[in-house]
Amino acid sequence: MNEKIKNYATGDSIEFLQTATETSGEVSRFIMTLSANSSWAKSPMHFHPYQKETFKVVSGELNLKIGNQQMVLNASSGKVVVEKFVSHSFWNGTNSETTFLAEIYSPRNIEKGLRLTYKLSQQGKVNRNNLPFNPFYTLLLMSYFDSYFRLIPWKLQRFLFMQGGKLAMFLGYTDEL
Repeated sequence: MNEKIKNYATGDSIEFLQTATETSGEVSRFIMTLSANSSWAKSPMHFHPYQKETFKVVSGELNLKIGNQQMVLNASSGKVVVEKFVSHSFWNGTNSETTFLAEIYSPRNIEKGLRLTYKLSQQGKVNRNNLPFNPFYTLLLMSYFDSYFRLIPWKLQRFLFMQGGKLAMFLGYTDEL
């Protein structure tokens, strides 16, 4: 049976089809459903140095920005691949839900980050923009997501997020809520 999780802050949900454990770390496949009019929870422009992502819309419309190119995907659009180190962002700006298939090669700890975000939302510990109220959880999440922003050298960000994640765990903040 596929695992389903819900984000209570945004209304989004994820159904894991294949996990990193099931594929020996090769890929994570999941169906993500974004709530209607949830562009306020837009993922910030980010990139992954170790992961390639794909997006394939099942229903609705998905706004996707890759580098400077912005596109709107629907069910008749093909699969879009975002390569490593390419900045991207996605959101739903429509009046109805958007559902898409996401694949992440190799997933590393992203599933841990997603599960923790959704657990925090269930406990009211993230705001409407999906950010934890507690900065230690933010550091822990960033160490799991392995996502970086262009303005600061990514290896410096990685070092800070990894050390911050270790500090958060040392202080008792874990993904076992």
